Amino acid sequence: MPLSSPSLTTPGGYDKERPMPKGGAITRFFSSLRLTVVLLILLAALSVLGTVIPQNASIEQYAQLYSAKTYKVLRSLGLLDMYHSWWYVDLLVLLAINLAVCSLKRLPAVWREIKRGTKGWGRLGVFLTHLSVIVILIGGMIGALWGFKGYVEIDEGETVSEIVLSSSERKIVPLGFEVRCDEFRVSFYPDGTPKEYLSLLTFLEGGKAVMERVPLRVNHPVTYKGLTFYQASYGERKSGTKVHLRIRTKGGKEEDRFLGVREVLKMGNGYTLGVMKYSPHIHGLGEGALVAVLPPQGKPKAQWLLATEGKERWRVDEGMTITFLGAEKRYYTGLQVTRDPGVRVVWVGFGLMIVGLGITFFPKKKR
Repeated sequence: MPLSSPSLTTPGGYDKERPMPKGGAITRFFSSLRLTVVLLILLAALSVLGTVIPQNASIEQYAQLYSAKTYKVLRSLGLLDMYHSWWYVDLLVLLAINLAVCSLKRLPAVWREIKRGTKGWGRLGVFLTHLSVIVILIGGMIGALWGFKGYVEIDEGETVSEIVLSSSERKIVPLGFEVRCDEFRVSFYPDGTPKEYLSLLTFLEGGKAVMERVPLRVNHPVTYKGLTFYQASYGERKSGTKVHLRIRTKGGKEEDRFLGVREVLKMGNGYTLGVMKYSPHIHGLGEGALVAVLPPQGKPKAQWLLATEGKERWRVDEGMTITFLGAEKRYYTGLQVTRDPGVRVVWVGFGLMIVGLGITFFPKKKR
């Protein structure tokens, strides 16, 4: 049978007299290698842009970086929460469709070659690798659409039941249960930098403890009811600092008292004392507290006391001596809370990728 002349065929090989197969143009578009390259370049460029532009920062942080007009433009384009924007998810969907169509278009021919014995089974590894990428993309889209990331600060002994989302809107989301910080510990290196910090958390349902004193460390998250808690930060509550005073009254009787700043204590002997100020550093000499005393008779007195391991005493008068032993600081723990329902799908995709790459590049014996 004679071949068709060039004037009767298109560059794609279709006869002009024959109708083009239904969906042919759509199939060629989604199976195009150019589309793959364009999508990968776009995703790479957007990832770089998402690194340059801080994502899900506070309004105050954006105000320091950008003008009000620039902030509105970035927000309207979805560049402040890029990985949850509709257009970023659409790019992932297009890439998944592109890989699927490319694989389905080439699979029948490869399968025929394998059945004829002209190609080995290793050729299927490429398709399994493509499938793994699609599964990973699906997992990422599930996390982008139905997942979230938030932050919460819990004082020692306090309980919270909601978090603030890490977005410019700072939306409050209920947890569906309660989390209590039973204890917070922090250790330091000799130069003062933090060595390790640990939170002991209790999870409560309806006021009843379900999991008690669960340790939470940096890089050792805790998961409860689909939410993962990370140890992100910590801090000191200035208002919660208690000054430790040892008071000796007439007759040699001693008692320890813990007073907050501007807290007043009335003694049984008629004295009234209070802590006016506290500072962790007084001219390089260490912790210091400004203590004021009002005796039963006479004028009030005040003096800065240093925490010199109990060696420095303030002799108010013959009836009272005060020693400053340091401060009991109250910390809060900062927790990052995330929910990613697509993470298991992503792990399945990584497993498929390892198998696919292994099949593709596994050394084959030559006949």
